[in-house]
Amino acid sequence: MENNKCPHCLAPLGNGVTVCGECGKEFDAGQERMEQPSTSVPEQRPSGKNIYAILAVFLVVVGGAALLLLTGIVPNPFKGDASVAAIVNGEKIYQGDVDQKLDVYKKIYGQSSKTDFNSPEGKKALADIRKQVLNAMLQEKILVTEAVKENIAISPQEIKDKISGIKKAMNLSDKDFEEFLKGHAMSIANFEKRVEKEALITRLIAKGTEKGLTKEAWLKALNERAKVEVFMK
Repeated sequence: MENNKCPHCLAPLGNGVTVCGECGKEFDAGQERMEQPSTSVPEQRPSGKNIYAILAVFLVVVGGAALLLLTGIVPNPFKGDASVAAIVNGEKIYQGDVDQKLDVYKKIYGQSSKTDFNSPEGKKALADIRKQVLNAMLQEKILVTEAVKENIAISPQEIKDKISGIKKAMNLSDKDFEEFLKGHAMSIANFEKRVEKEALITRLIAKGTEKGLTKEAWLKALNERAKVEVFMK
C-alpha cells in the first residue's frame, strides 16, 4: 500500500489529493508520494567551537601561533595568568618580581618615614610605590630588550672587569664584597646580571647619540616602538 504524505507537513494524504487538509498548502501531483523518513544519521555541520578549532589549527600550520594571538582566535595565554604583571617585547615581568622589589622599597621607605602601611594613608602610599616600581621595571625591560634588537651585547669579560672596578672603587675585598651582596639579599649571579643590564642600557643610550639623536628623543623613540602589555591593576 502506498504511503502518501504531504511534502510540507508529512500529514497523510488521500489518492489524487493536491491540497493538504492539514496545512492547506498545494503541491504538484508528482510531489504527493513521500517516502518514510530515512533512518540514516543526517550530516552534522561543525559547531562554532569546532569551526574555530579547525581554523586555529590551520592558522598554526600556515601563519604561526603569533597570528593566532593577533587575531584573537586563540587568547593570549598570559592575559589570564595572574602571575604575569606585564609583557614587554615578548618578555614577561612577573607579579612576584614586582612584589619582591616592592618589599625592598617598603622597608627602605617605611624606615625613613615610619609609615604605617596598614593605615588608609599607608595603603595609598604603598599603591603609589607599587606603580612606581612597575614603571621602573617596565622602563628597564624596554631598554634591555631594545638593546638586544640593536645587536648590543656585553661579553663576560666586560662584566668581570666592571665588577672588579666596583670592588676597587668601594675598597672591598672579595670576602667583603660577598658579605655586601649577602647583606642586600643578592647572589653574585644576580649582581652580574644587574651589571650586564646597566652596561646594555648605557651602550644603547650611547648608540642614540651616534644616530644624531638627543637622549630624550632616542628614549622616546625606543618607548614608542616597544610593544608593552600591562595586566597588573
